[in-house]
This record gives sequence, C-alpha cells and structure tokens, in this order.
Amino acid sequence: MSVRKVLLSPDHSIFAYNTEREGMEYGELHFKDLNNRAHWEASVLDNVFNFVWANDQVVYYTVPNAQLRPYQVYAHVIGTEQSQDVLVYEELDDTVFVDITSSKDGNYVTINANSLSSSEVRVIDTSHDFTQKTAPKLQLVKPRVPGVEYYVDHHDNTFYILTNADDAKNFKLVQAPDNAIGKSNWTDLITMKSTEKIEDVDLFHNNVVIYGRRDGLPMILCHDLRTKETHEVQLPEKFCVLNPGTNLDFNTDVFRFSVISPFTHESTYEYDMSTRKLHPIRVQTIRKFDRSKYTCSQIHVKSHDNKQIPVTLIHKKDIELNGRHADMCSCRNPVLMRSYGAYGTSTDIEFRVEQFPLIERGWVIALAHVRGGGELGKDWYEDGKLDKKMNSFKDFISVAEHLVTCKLTSPEHLTAMGTSAGGLLVGAMLHMRPDLFKALVLKVPFVDPLSSMLNPELPLTQIEYPEWGNPTEDSKAYDLIESYSPYENINANLFKSRSSLPSLFVTGGMKDQRVAYWQPLKFVARLRHFTPPTFNNTTLLKMDLDRGHFGGGGSEQDSRLSDVAEQMAFLISQVQK
Repeated sequence: MSVRKVLLSPDHSIFAYNTEREGMEYGELHFKDLNNRAHWEASVLDNVFNFVWANDQVVYYTVPNAQLRPYQVYAHVIGTEQSQDVLVYEELDDTVFVDITSSKDGNYVTINANSLSSSEVRVIDTSHDFTQKTAPKLQLVKPRVPGVEYYVDHHDNTFYILTNADDAKNFKLVQAPDNAIGKSNWTDLITMKSTEKIEDVDLFHNNVVIYGRRDGLPMILCHDLRTKETHEVQLPEKFCVLNPGTNLDFNTDVFRFSVISPFTHESTYEYDMSTRKLHPIRVQTIRKFDRSKYTCSQIHVKSHDNKQIPVTLIHKKDIELNGRHADMCSCRNPVLMRSYGAYGTSTDIEFRVEQFPLIERGWVIALAHVRGGGELGKDWYEDGKLDKKMNSFKDFISVAEHLVTCKLTSPEHLTAMGTSAGGLLVGAMLHMRPDLFKALVLKVPFVDPLSSMLNPELPLTQIEYPEWGNPTEDSKAYDLIESYSPYENINANLFKSRSSLPSLFVTGGMKDQRVAYWQPLKFVARLRHFTPPTFNNTTLLKMDLDRGHFGGGGSEQDSRLSDVAEQMAFLISQVQK
C-alpha cells in the first residue's frame, strides 16, 4: 500500500492518512492520536476515495462505486464505528463525479458534483453537531446547468465563486454574500482577457491570487480587494509548470508557490504582495548539471484549418534545427514528440529526467500543444473533443509534417510518446500517418475507445460520454470513434502498399482501473496477427502485474526509473542504431 493523502485535524491532535491498495485509487482511512491518550481507540475506515476534516471530531469522506465513480459522501465521528457513519449525500447520475473540499476559513465543507462539462456544489456548515442525531443541512449554491462549471470558497461572510457562467469561457471570479448565495446575487470581481484563463484561485484577507495562463504560458496575478488594482508577479521561469503552494494563513500578504522548468527540479518561492518582492525559499540544484548548455523555445505551426499550434522545443544549444549537430556529421536530428490532447489537460513544460539521455545524444524534445488540451483556454479544449476530436490528430500530424518539412528531422528520426488518452493520440499515428514516424511509445494507452465507450459497466465510461460521445445512442459518434480508434484500424489494409510500420513499445498494468489491461493486450495481439513476416518493425509489450494506471509495484521511484530507462533505450535503438 502507499499513502494517498494526509491531513491534520484543525487542532493538530489527530493525524489522518488515506492509503490506497496496490494499483487502486482508493483504500483505507487511518487515524493516529498525536497526544497519546490512554483511552484512544484507533479506527480504520474502508473504501475511502477522498476525505476532509470538518472539525476536530468529524471527517467527511467519499466512497466509489464499482465503476470507480465517487458517488456517496459520509460523515464520520471520531471514536465511532464506520457502520454508524451518516450518509450525507448520494449522486445517482452516472455521469457525475463527487468530490469534497473545505473552505479556506474552515467554516464549510463543499460537496462538488461535477461532470466533464458541468458543476453542482452544496455547502455544509462544519459546526454541525452530530450528537443530536440529525443530518447536516446542505445548501445548494446553483442547480446544475449543462456547460456551466463553478467552484466555491469562502471567507469573511462572502462566498467566492470561480465560474464560466455568463459565457466567461476562460472563467471569472464572482462573489456573493452568505445570506444570498443564489446566481442572481453573483457580482463580478475579476474577469479575464480573451488570451487569458484562470486555473486556480487563492483567497487572502486583503488579496486574491489568480493562477492562470496567458497565451498558453503560466502567470500569477494579485488582485488587491481594497484598491481593486491587479498586478502580475514576475515569474523566475518563462517556460515552466506553476503549482500553487499550501497557503493556510488567511491574514497575510505573503504566499508561496513552486515552479518546475525543463532544466530545474521543483523550486519554492515566496512572494510579498505588499512590497511586490519575490524571494527564493528552496531552489533545488541538480548536481553536475550545467543548464546553460540547454535551451527551451516555442514555435507555432499552422494546422489543416490554419489554427496556430504552439510547439515547445527543448534541446542542447549547440543543436542546429536544420538537421546538423556540432559534434556529428550532417544528419537529421532525432526528435521525440509528446502530447496529450484531451480533457482540457495541458501538455506541461516540466522537468523529466528521462529526457536527458536523449537530449545529450542530440535529440530534440517537441511538446505539441494540440487542441483537446487546455493550454489556450476553453475554446482550445472544446475544439478537440466530441465531433471535433479529429482536430487533435490533425494538429499532431501538422506538427510532425512541419518538423520534417523544415528539415529539423526526418521520418527515419522522428518518434512520439503518449500516455493514457495521449496514447490514443499517438497510437492513431500508426494508421493515420505511419510514414511520418520511426517509433512510437504507448504507455497504458487508451487504444480501444470504441469497445470502452460501448460498455457502460466499465469504470468511468459514463462519466466520459461528454468527452468522446455515446456510441450506443449516436451513430455519428460511433463512426467517428471507430475512424480514429487505433485498435479498430488494424487490418489487412494497413499493410498494403508499404513494407514497414513504426516500431512500437506498449505498456499496460493488470491492476489498471482506467485503461483495462486488455486494451494494450488485444491491440498488440491484433497487430502481430496482421503484420506480415516480411515487415522489419519491432513490437514490444510490457505488462506489469502489479501496476495501476498511475504506477505501483515495487519501489515506486525505482520502478518508474526502470520503466523509462527501457523506453528511452528502445527509442535510441530504433533511431540511432
């Protein structure tokens, strides 16, 4: 087992930690008395997905169903049996995922019932007395409306609501008083420009901190609630991943955040909103690593419909992006393309230790920020989902074609890697444009989307209808999914008029609850069945008996490094023989 989450009770007397079973995403909730009280009886709650403290004696937690959908919220009083826990909320809609959070001031627990395209939030007063044997009162903030999302926090008799309502596609921050929380009483506090989006908000007594993106790159804005002025924090890195810190103190002008760049480990910074000064708190240097040898830049590539696709390039400075290297004879640069392109999730520009064995050998890492991701806001995401899903694949192909056309690389030196839904994106290249790639790495890939979306009993299928469509009810959705599904397009026609395909390295996990093990298994089996013996491409499959979707099995760090070492060795063997 591994620890999933830890939280101290508000009075810091009880340490609660949630473990997850090997390969699973839920497990047991444990409590440890930090005061070593003589009559303390440690209790363990089973089947817990997430939890928050309401007060020093009450914990709220979510429970998943057989499809891995958290759908129930229970309240547990410390010192009682789990059988006595109170069912506070149950969500019967199979497309809705239930989560719980607590407001920054600790006055409310929020129950968030979210689909991929809508939200419904209820708040509960954390002071509710369960000894009275009554259920807590749930206050609904706003009824669910298709396409409208919102998230709630609270402080100083005011609810702060982050929402895309009123056509604020990239979100805005509104506020409403405690006694009038309904939509008609929402007033705008912070709105964004068309090139900006809000990703997270942190509340303080005098300020609101906005974490977001501008033109796809991270930014932090500070809004003064007294003067109504907004200023931007000058970040230490331009190309990076930005993570909000755990800023528990409300009455302060100082907050912390962390930054990860392609050439640095996660580093923590502290910013004073009154003096506007940034101070490094913990900057993790990498031993024997000279970051001045490397560079990161961004280009834009025109897609099939003239959309400009951002592409981040990471490589050594002495690489010439025309196929030449200072230490090598004239050749095309080896390139590894990476992307995700689904759920509005961005392909982050982060530090990956496994990239450097490639970069040191003259490779270029190309991050394609295709539609379906969230880099450029809600429109960018929606332009790569449902009936517009083909845009994700066409964007990826356009980027690959551009890298070849501008002579940065060649098909004999071009590779790609994708994980989960990114494995679907990259896996589709096998039948859409096999001529463009030398090798593909598919990690726990979603390569059989049609069978998955046709089976509502599988984990998360019904939740994901807003992303992929429902092929059981919509023939157009069926035809579209079938057209891009990597598994469905492995047939005899794939091998006509060509003598080879890209080599493949495919991984899977027997305990994967999101992409079932049979997806990579049947994909590889079908490919091997149809591949003529004269083809010289390699197809490797690694199935981990102890792995879940996000890892597991053995020492997690050692296992991850071993896995990526194999994948990098595979890519090098295919391109630099």
